[in-house]
Amino acid sequence: MLPHEFEVTERIYRSRFQDWNTRSAVRSKPLPEFARTDAKLFFTPELVPLIDHPLISTRGDDVIHRVLARHLLGHLNFTDTLENEVVAPVAYMLGRRQLDFALAPAMLVDARKIAVDEMHHALFAAGFVEEISALSGVDPPAVRRPSFLLELDCIKSLHESRHLPLLMLCFAIISETLITSTLAQVPYDDRVVAGVRTILKDHAEDETRHHVYFAEILTTCWPRLTPAQRALVGPLLPRFISMFLAPDRLDIQDCLAAFGFSAGATEQIIEEVYPRERIICDIRVKADSVVRLMRRAGVLEDPLTSDSFCRFGLL
Repeated sequence: MLPHEFEVTERIYRSRFQDWNTRSAVRSKPLPEFARTDAKLFFTPELVPLIDHPLISTRGDDVIHRVLARHLLGHLNFTDTLENEVVAPVAYMLGRRQLDFALAPAMLVDARKIAVDEMHHALFAAGFVEEISALSGVDPPAVRRPSFLLELDCIKSLHESRHLPLLMLCFAIISETLITSTLAQVPYDDRVVAGVRTILKDHAEDETRHHVYFAEILTTCWPRLTPAQRALVGPLLPRFISMFLAPDRLDIQDCLAAFGFSAGATEQIIEEVYPRERIICDIRVKADSVVRLMRRAGVLEDPLTSDSFCRFGLL
């Protein structure tokens, strides 16, 4: 728990949720219908570097289209688990005052609205899997925990239970303040199936409000953590960023196995498409906005935390 309570007044906190009833996906936007034509893709090709590998690209457009569809299905599984297991529980705890924050009434209400939003995102992510699978002819991936959650489970197991709410809060802050290329680019790519663009655009518009809320939580709470709490969680923040943004190797292995690649070919493709240097560079670029946010919040003023960001290549 976070022992130091603090006040966030209505004057300081400017809610982005006053028009939630008329703008949020769950309250105002019907779920789309999917209709695929042969000319339409299920994902933006430039965001899926797998399809550029010769062992995949030489197999023709049909395989490329199916790999893109499989990537979308993996993204939906990622969304389903992230919202259900991290963001919605943290938003609920904030709204119920279970994190020992003395938040303004508007922030408590907005946290509950975020929890509703996230459960809706998880619902449509899970609900569209079968429909997209049927349209694309690609079998849904096996239900499993994404790699970032497996690593988060490992980190949590190394800490006392009293520290887990703080760890979960910090991971939720990172996941909600990062601007992913999927939500930033796919909704505006006319090559992609209209229904896919619609659900990702609706999701992105909700996440814009969530971004502002969790940025406010970070900048307000960080200065009020004890030195021991900052020493505990600060050095973990770049690890949280990296594991959230890194390609999910297990999911990629499952994808390639589903398309008939041997274990040897799978390993070759992964090593050539995702060399360590490329992963580090991609993470650094994608993490730029959240690193700037943490600098403004004073997170990087702690030497242990700053050193950890440097070790992960984020500074």
